[in-house]
Amino acid sequence: MTSTVSGATRTRVQQESTTVKVQPSVKKICDKCQVIRRHGRVLVICDNARHKQRQG
Repeated sequence: MTSTVSGATRTRVQQESTTVKVQPSVKKICDKCQVIRRHGRVLVICDNARHKQRQG
């Protein structure tokens, strides 16, 4: 089975869907943002993908 998508493009698409800003402190940006704790890490999840953050 061959793929028509190059490795670089496929990697970039995967990163765009899972990219999280890593910051020393996280905070809510809008009303839909939720601060949660998963696996010992503090995360902000939101409907807006630009608001995803991880403390670290």
